[in-house]
Amino acid sequence: MRRLQSIMAVLGVALALALTGAPSAQADPGQSNGDGTVSPAIIGGVEATRAYSFMVSIQDAETHFCGGSLISSSWVVTALHCVVNHTPEELKLRIGSLRWQSGGQERGVEQIVLYPGGTPEAHDLALIELDQPVFNAPIRIGTRPADGTTTRLIGWGCTSPGAFCSPPDVLQQLNSTLRPATDCDSASTPIDPAIEVCTGNPATQAGPCRGDSGGPLLVPGINTWRLLGAFSRMNDLFCQDGKGVYTDVAAHRTWIESVTGPLP
Repeated sequence: MRRLQSIMAVLGVALALALTGAPSAQADPGQSNGDGTVSPAIIGGVEATRAYSFMVSIQDAETHFCGGSLISSSWVVTALHCVVNHTPEELKLRIGSLRWQSGGQERGVEQIVLYPGGTPEAHDLALIELDQPVFNAPIRIGTRPADGTTTRLIGWGCTSPGAFCSPPDVLQQLNSTLRPATDCDSASTPIDPAIEVCTGNPATQAGPCRGDSGGPLLVPGINTWRLLGAFSRMNDLFCQDGKGVYTDVAAHRTWIESVTGPLP
C-alpha cells in the first residue's frame, strides 16, 4: 500500500503530483481473531478475505485514489492531502466492500472539512460528511499503545514498489509494528510524535504506499479493531522501506467531535 495522492504531484513535478493509493450492516467492524489478537496477514500484504464495515474507498470520476475510515453513520476521517484540492461534487465513496469498484454502500459527499491550518506534513487530517447516512458499523477511535505493538494496515494502494500503479481490485491487509517516532524521522519532513505515529516492518520492508493515503491504521481491541491513525506519508518515494507516518486520529479527537458531535 503506498503513499498518498500528493506524491504523484512530486513525481510529475519532481517526477509530478501523487500520493493519493464488511457486509454493509454488519455488527462486527472488521476482522479480528475473536481474542483481541491480530493474525499476520500492501506492499507485502495479502488480500483481505472479509470486508471491514468501516473501510472507505475515496474515488473521483476515474478511480480509487485514497482511503478513509467511517467513524459515525455520516462521517469519514481521511488525510487532508487527499481532499484539499477536491470539491464534494467530484467525489464518491464506497463503504464496507472488499472491492473498490463494487459492493458495499456508495455515497456522495455533502461537505469536506479540513483541519484548520493543516498541511500534508502536519495535522494531515480531514473529515468528509456523507450525503446520506449508512448503516455500516463504524470504527471507534482508540488510544495509542506502546511502541512494538502489532498494528494492521488496510487499503487499495500499490502492491509493489515503484513510481506508478493501479489500485488492486481486492482490499489488501498487512500487519505492521508501531515504531519509535525517530524511525520515521527525516530532515525534509520531520515527524511530530505528539500528533503522528510511525509504523514499520524492518525485516520485510512491507508497508503502505500510494493509494493508501488517508486509510486506517488499526490496533487490536477486545474482539474488534480500534482506529489509531490515518496514513499521511512515507519518506521513501518508491515505498521500499516499509515505513509509514500516520496522523494520530486520537490526538485530534477534540477537533473531530467539534465537527461530528460526540462519538462513542
